[in-house]
Amino acid sequence: MRRTRAVAITALAAATALVVAACGSSGSSTTTTSATSSAAGGGGGGASGSAAAGGGNGTITFAAEQEWYAYNPDTTSGNATANQVPLNQVLRGFSYVDNKGNLQRDTDFGTFEKTSDSPLTVKYTFNDKAVWSDGTPIDCADFLLGWAASSGHYNKDGTVNQPNQVPANPTYLFDAASTTGLNQTQKPTCNDGDKSVTLTYATPFVDWQAAIATSAGASLMPAHVVAKAAGIDNAGLIKAIETDDFATLTKAADFWNGGPWVLDKAKGLPDASLIPSSGPYYVAAWDPGQSVTLKANPKWWGTPAKTDTVVLRFIDQSQQVSALASGEVDIIEPQPNPDTNAALAALGNSVNTQFGSQFTYEHMDLSVKNGFANEKLREALFKCAPRQQIVDNLIVPSNPDAKLLNSLMVMDFQQGYDQIAAASGFENYATVDIDGAKAAYQASGEAPGKTIRVIHIDPNPRRTNEVALLKASCDPVGFNIQDVPLSSDKFGPTLSAGDYDIALFAWAGSGLLGSIAPQYLSTGEQNYSGWNDPQMDQALNGLNTLTDPSQALPLLTTVDQRLAANYYSFPIFTFPGVQAAKADITGSELNAGQTQGTWNMQDWARS
Repeated sequence: MRRTRAVAITALAAATALVVAACGSSGSSTTTTSATSSAAGGGGGGASGSAAAGGGNGTITFAAEQEWYAYNPDTTSGNATANQVPLNQVLRGFSYVDNKGNLQRDTDFGTFEKTSDSPLTVKYTFNDKAVWSDGTPIDCADFLLGWAASSGHYNKDGTVNQPNQVPANPTYLFDAASTTGLNQTQKPTCNDGDKSVTLTYATPFVDWQAAIATSAGASLMPAHVVAKAAGIDNAGLIKAIETDDFATLTKAADFWNGGPWVLDKAKGLPDASLIPSSGPYYVAAWDPGQSVTLKANPKWWGTPAKTDTVVLRFIDQSQQVSALASGEVDIIEPQPNPDTNAALAALGNSVNTQFGSQFTYEHMDLSVKNGFANEKLREALFKCAPRQQIVDNLIVPSNPDAKLLNSLMVMDFQQGYDQIAAASGFENYATVDIDGAKAAYQASGEAPGKTIRVIHIDPNPRRTNEVALLKASCDPVGFNIQDVPLSSDKFGPTLSAGDYDIALFAWAGSGLLGSIAPQYLSTGEQNYSGWNDPQMDQALNGLNTLTDPSQALPLLTTVDQRLAANYYSFPIFTFPGVQAAKADITGSELNAGQTQGTWNMQDWARS
């Protein structure tokens, strides 16, 4: 689920949420329907292909593993790479994270500057030419909606929270994937039509450069669309935010949280007026189970996209190399393994292939809200979980360099990993301790045969095998491990609802610090398992307010140690990455972060 993480110790951090990685196929297709944006609507109209819109350079097809299911990637359920991949260049912002995990400013969209350190104050200025693809100006109304949705200021019960005030059991009006950073800010003010907005922090925030309006995980959604759904206009929405008008804001939140932005395969693409673009592409068509088509946005004011049309085909990873070889697609990102690597090598000079590390890691989360409220049961599961065997049996044959990951905070290719892994405590659970697991299970007082539901995205043979190995190791201890496979569009909502005992999945990060807290704070929006540890909260809050990111390692170490000591979650391995493109494709670059291969699709071209 999006929005993001896996930390960079030496670089400035950013982005406020991890996203669920696309580490399973999109599943079987359903009855095919399609909808195309109309000329009058928000998709940008039928003028795509004009010189102003794009390079007029035909079509490039990208193989996407999972089908998208939400137009709003900022909600708890919409926060997934499945949605980020098609929307990277549809919803732009003031900043983005490049393929190396470095924060970059998007000066096409606008500018921002820190005007004060005490208090931390940041002025944002939209490009004067910035408009949604339906021609509506992008301005302060969009900014205020983004703040209202992702600041945690509004509670469902009609009360409000002040900066740094987080309820013990948050029930926010807006279902945001993260409130980190913005929950430290004062409410911004502006007038309808203003192109500048100032944001003031009550306390410093380590990732202030990517706290809002960023394609790194905090996209701005169209305020005029939300306002219309609430029966008002932008001026009315601004007033509702300024006056804390809950009657109006509840209508706005209902639309922002769900509505037509939660995609329905039976209905196809929402009307174009509901899904305008703020980037160089707009969504022109969706053929459920098959593809999404993006067209160059004729209203885009910045550097034109080099290719008029990008088609995202939903193709299982196991079929992507053959699709590239047959000419069905131009760019693929399968998970590397010996067979894939050999097949790519056999294509010779007809493709360009790039390999590298990724900020994506496999792990298992134990829910204290459901099957693992008992700490001794969690201890038993930690001791019987065959972490090393999973790596040796399922990962090493595909990636001989793979090794067991012993940190949830830092990836094994990052600076500081050896230090934090040695101190985390996860090494103590590298191999199984059946006797210790049985003793812990017995001490829990639980009767033998306790059912444990393990959810994961399906189809994914590797994850099915992971659950099988877990069952073979842990059932003799006293558990009854049950495999609960879910399609990608069902997994996100099930995960965010906390309806599981163990969640087996991969977080996809961006190499940034500020996105860690939502997953592990006791009040974190993505803490779906109900973890609560005061020492961990203290470390995470300290991390968010750092003014020097180089001081992050001790705090990250504490978080890892508490996760291990409480038996909350354990890491398994990091993902290697590969991208292959036809030799005549230029501009495509392997991306280590959560935005994946489409992070720079506006630069793709056919030579």
